[in-house]
This record gives sequence, C-alpha cells and structure tokens, in this order.
Amino acid sequence: MKNIRRIFFFEFICLFSILIALGQPKTIQWSNGYWFNGNNFQQKTFYSVNGLFTEKAPFHIDSTIDLGGRYVIPPYGEAHNHSPETADDINVFIERYLSDGVFYIKNPNSIPALTNKIKHRINTPSSPDVVYANGGITGSGGHPVTLYLHLQKTKYRISLQQLNHTDLEGVAYYTIDSEADLEKKWPAILVDSPAFIKVYLLYSEEYEKRKNITAWDGKKGLNPKLVKSVVKKAKQSGLTVSCHVETPTDLRHALRSGISEINHLPGYQVRWKDGYEADYYLLDEPTVKFIKKKGAHVDATYSLAETELTEPDSTRRAQRWNVQISNLRLLKKFHVPVTIGCDSYNKTARTEMEYLIKMNIYTPLELLKMWCELTPKAIFPTRNIAALKEGYEASFLILKNNPLVNASALFDIHLRVKQGHILW
Repeated sequence: MKNIRRIFFFEFICLFSILIALGQPKTIQWSNGYWFNGNNFQQKTFYSVNGLFTEKAPFHIDSTIDLGGRYVIPPYGEAHNHSPETADDINVFIERYLSDGVFYIKNPNSIPALTNKIKHRINTPSSPDVVYANGGITGSGGHPVTLYLHLQKTKYRISLQQLNHTDLEGVAYYTIDSEADLEKKWPAILVDSPAFIKVYLLYSEEYEKRKNITAWDGKKGLNPKLVKSVVKKAKQSGLTVSCHVETPTDLRHALRSGISEINHLPGYQVRWKDGYEADYYLLDEPTVKFIKKKGAHVDATYSLAETELTEPDSTRRAQRWNVQISNLRLLKKFHVPVTIGCDSYNKTARTEMEYLIKMNIYTPLELLKMWCELTPKAIFPTRNIAALKEGYEASFLILKNNPLVNASALFDIHLRVKQGHILW
C-alpha cells in the first residue's frame, strides 16, 4: 500500500509540473473523490471546463486527476479582515490566505490609494478575491480615527507612514456629525467605487455623553440618528451596509436602521478599564430574534480574545468566555447566520474557526457550512460560488480527511484549485 501511495504521489507531482509548464489545461477530469453536497459527501466525478464545473463528460479531456478518495469542499471565506490593503508584503498575504484555503475576503475599512496599488495582484485565478468598503463612516473622534494614528507607527503598515494625519480624513475614514455633513461628503464616499459601506457604532447609548469629550476618542462612533440616512443613501446607490458594533444597544440601532451585516458580536472585547463588566455585553432573546427577523448575519470575531485583545486576568478571561458562549448559543438556538472572520491583520479566518471549534457549540457540519458556504456567499452574493454544482466556478479544496468526523480536518488541505487552475 505504501508503494502504491508513493507511485500515486510521484505521478501527481509529475502531472502538476507538466500543468504548470503548459499553463494549465482547459479541461480536467476529477475522479475518485468524495464531494460535499451541502449535507454530506458523495463519491462522483466532476470536470472543470474553462474554469467551471460540469458533471457531463466533455468531448475532449486534457487530463485526469485521481483524488485518491479524498474529500472535496468549496473554498473558505474571510468575512472581516483589513488585509490585504497595501503593497507591503503582498506576496506573504496572498500565500497565507491561499495556504489556509481562504479564496474570498471582505475588507470593511481600507484606503483606496493603497488598495488601488495591489488591484493587479488580487482577484485573479492565482490570488484571493477581495472586496473593499474603502474608508468607513464615523463621528468626530470616533473609531477608527485614533486606530489609524496608531497604525501609522507600526512596522507592518509601512505604507501608512506616507500619509499625514490630515490625509487620513476622507480616505481612511469620513467623519460625519450631521445630515449636512453626509450630503456634502457622500459624493466623495462613492468616488472610489466601494463594494459596500461601513459605519461605526460604539456605545451609542452614551453618544450624547461622549461626543464632545476627547477622552472618549476612539471609543465612540457615528450619531445613531444618522445611520438610517446612510443606509438609505447606500441602497439608492445599490450598496449594502456593514456596521461595527460594541454593545447590544449598538446592534439594535443597526438593525432598526436596516443594516444586514454586523461586524463584531458584543462580547468580542470588554472595556473593563472604562468600568464595564462582561455581562454588559450579553445578548437577550428579543435582540437575537430581532437579528433573525431582519435577515442579518454577524461576524463574531471572537478569536480576537486570543490574538489582539488578550486579557491577562484569568477571572476576566473566564467571564468574557462565558459571555461569548452564551451569545453564540443563543444565536444558534434561533438560527442566526454567523460568518467567519478574524479581524486580525496578520492572520486569516482559520484563527476564528480554530476558536469556534474550541468553543464546542457548533457541529462539524455547521462549522463547515459556515466557512465554505455562508461566508463566501455573504462576500460575493451574486457569484456562482460556495457550492460544487453544475455551472459553478470550479474552485475547491481537497482535504485529506473527512471534516464531518473531525472539524480540524478543515485545516489539512491536500490541494487547492481556483477557477480550474491548480495552485498547490
């Protein structure tokens, strides 16, 4: 058996080398694989023809690849990350995402002057596909104003150092404090063709208290009374709106304003330094039912607790963990869609999936569908992706083991194929 495997591996490497040398064949027969159908795996044969799937044998087949009884699934999505954004280490970012099987990325705040420089490197058969919101909409002194000032000093955002503080307004973010501001700045918001709009709500229940106090800079956002106007304008321009939230009140404001994507789930961080306790971020049943009623989905980004927002106090760590568990269990109870994103610049959605597996709330099937079906479709709702079907894009991952038996199999990728192009 070992000799047979060695022969198969050798033949595959030879074929792979030939495909690279020839610039990839147009038609490949993929046989002897178990293909995910949305509920389980079925053994069948697919063909990739001009980058699309078909089960009908074409007249001419350039090559046949034996999958050796491995498991085939759609590629993963990253619902919330701010990379790739700049030309800094773009090769590293591309390889990192593809290595983890992430082919689709939603970047909910970026600088067009920087992302325009990498457009030729993304959205190709050999790189991830990315959509950008461009600069987000916040209030004066609101998040992410102070965050960008901090990022300018970090070594992994070298490109940001080229921008002055005054350059950030109107490119990295738009500060809007009135309807008049919105009318004046809206044309500039649209000029770089954002794929969607991003707004920020932070402790909106204390908006009046915080709005004119610089000590709260970075811990406040848009006037909640203006969110509905932003959503209306976005819809008139054919755009959806994603909303950063911190608290259950922020979440309810977003939903009442017509927002269908929630960036972060309350409890992803706890502002102990500002006098808050973990329970302040607990969701209740009426709020979760409201999310479901509105047809919204949430990017929990709970893995930030282990990447960017670590807490040294073990008691507080346990309290935040319990809030996160409670909130996700409630979302699961009422079938609220949860998309996978980590919001950690130098990591991928794999980090969030590893965290969710550890939480032991969702079944392996639920986790698989969240990552390879729900998340990609939330990023590219009009594309024929996130399923292995006739006429869909021939993009898929080949796993060594069955992810319905052990969800950790999602990370053990044998081969990656994007639009019929074999990557590695």
